[in-house]
Amino acid sequence: MVMINIAMILVPAALAWGIHIYLKHGDISGKRKLFLGILYVLLINGCTYVVSYLRDVKRIDFGNMTMSYKIKYCGMSCVFACIIPFLVCFLTEEQITIKGVQKYVHRFFKDIKKYFYYAIRSAKADLRAEVANSFLDWLWWLIEPFCMVLIYTFVFGTIMRAAEKYFPVFIFFGLIMFSFFSRGINGSVDIVRGNKGIVTKVYLPKYILLLARMFVNGFKMMISFGVAAVMLFFFKVPITRNILCFFPIVFVLFIFTFGVGTILMHYGVYVSDLSYIVGISTNMLMYLSGIFYSISKKVPDPFGELLEKFNPVSFLIASMRNAVLYGETPDWRMLGIWALISLVLSALGIFTIYHNENSYVKVI
Repeated sequence: MVMINIAMILVPAALAWGIHIYLKHGDISGKRKLFLGILYVLLINGCTYVVSYLRDVKRIDFGNMTMSYKIKYCGMSCVFACIIPFLVCFLTEEQITIKGVQKYVHRFFKDIKKYFYYAIRSAKADLRAEVANSFLDWLWWLIEPFCMVLIYTFVFGTIMRAAEKYFPVFIFFGLIMFSFFSRGINGSVDIVRGNKGIVTKVYLPKYILLLARMFVNGFKMMISFGVAAVMLFFFKVPITRNILCFFPIVFVLFIFTFGVGTILMHYGVYVSDLSYIVGISTNMLMYLSGIFYSISKKVPDPFGELLEKFNPVSFLIASMRNAVLYGETPDWRMLGIWALISLVLSALGIFTIYHNENSYVKVI
């Protein structure tokens, strides 16, 4: 229990400390690292305590705190840990300024405007190449997800007797969203090495390669959602206005995948076997994301609900199902938090790529 209490205090602070070191590319002395570590312990826990106090938790007693609240406390601290390092860097690091951030933001939007058409053309070319020599052509994009639904519905719905309402559609939404995430993450690791011919001959921001691949996966995801729309009518699922929540949920999924993907594509250049680690991690995450069942119902309280909220993929899948299938309003606060974290991850990834992309050619 003591170790858990210590972890509650130190883990979020370590996350903030790591982001600060990451932004400085490790160019910090040992004494300053120690000072920053102590500073983040005080800042992160101080901010979390203030928020808890404002929410009528007047006294924080770690000894008598329930496990559920400990996880919530730690989760809140981690949110602060993703935001506060940027503010501290602006105030304490001479090399990191508002003008520098504006420079990177301006460069990013300029590059997006310049290379967006290339990403679209590249995605179209990849889609054509996938079905160029197949007899059924683009029908495979419909047949593959439909067959997966039949298999998993039989295994989990009939053999394992899943009790979720509208189970075929329930499982289909989970498969669609997790497939998009896993394909984006697994594909990002080797994407620079896999495009060696382009990277070594012409300049383009390396994250454009990932964006093109995500457009391919996004197109397939939209095709699958089209099949899911037909299934909604077939299984007579009531349509409510909460179906409009589909768009912000998909947007957050896209940004989160892009953010994680940009970071992994950088390290994939230097760590050749990172793809094996990512592959194992995504397979493990598949069973922790509630694709075949509801995490909040299968895992005992309060851990099921907390696991569903603090696993972004699980949260987005559950939010989509609840909004589209059951007409429930998503937890907008948590969705906003994950959107913010996704933007932070994207900013870190793009910043890292811009700072290191000239060295990629030498490595590959």
